[in-house]
Amino acid sequence: MNVSELMTREVVTIDKDRKLSDALELMEKHRISRLVVVNRGAIVGMITDKDVLEVMGSSRYAKKLPSSLHVSTAMSRGVITIGRDTHISEAARIMLEHRIKSLPVVNDDSLVGIITTTDLLKPLKDNREPVEKVMTRRVVTISPEDRAIHARRLMLDNGISRLVVVEEGRIVGIITERQLGRALGAFRAVADTKQANRVRNLIVEDIMTQAVVTLSDDSTAGEAARLMLERGFSGIPIVDSENTLAGIVTKTDLIRLLV
Repeated sequence: MNVSELMTREVVTIDKDRKLSDALELMEKHRISRLVVVNRGAIVGMITDKDVLEVMGSSRYAKKLPSSLHVSTAMSRGVITIGRDTHISEAARIMLEHRIKSLPVVNDDSLVGIITTTDLLKPLKDNREPVEKVMTRRVVTISPEDRAIHARRLMLDNGISRLVVVEEGRIVGIITERQLGRALGAFRAVADTKQANRVRNLIVEDIMTQAVVTLSDDSTAGEAARLMLERGFSGIPIVDSENTLAGIVTKTDLIRLLV
């Protein structure tokens, strides 16, 4: 199966000189986590939830509002692209090797689509591989009382996009880089002298999703893929027979089955 059979053809783009707040609005409007950044029609970068989180939580931009920063401030440069006739196994390999979650698809230098880890889940919906064989067993967790800026640091240091929130050994929530980026951006929507303290005092419990959907460790990779596609999840905590956290399965974990 080639990339052209799975890719999203309508690609949402943004000019590098647009405001960062415009990028946030576009991602929210289209319910996506990344935008292709262009300059005079040419691809010059990508901006993702992770990029937004890095900027919104950085002390370097502590006194800046999202409306005063440009997309070029936060975007990642050096974009890797692929052709539409590329096999999906090669697309998965490139994403895993470069630790990225999407690839713009080009034909004769023209942007014709984008393929993401979400798209690559579709061929896995009936996969019978036990989820315990593909899941990540080392789960980075956080307390609901921890500060949001600590959650940001944990995500960036560990190269992950979500944290399972636990209290006294129980799963009580999940927090993602999208939630963090949006929350920090909202706190910086209005400049005032109390802004820095407000951001520092924001805690995980204020942002996290409390109704956490889990899968048992005897589930299959196909069940995980279907749940992610149906609910828009990027990661699902895995629990054992005693409802204890045993691991987490992510889109990245699942697409390794394609390589």
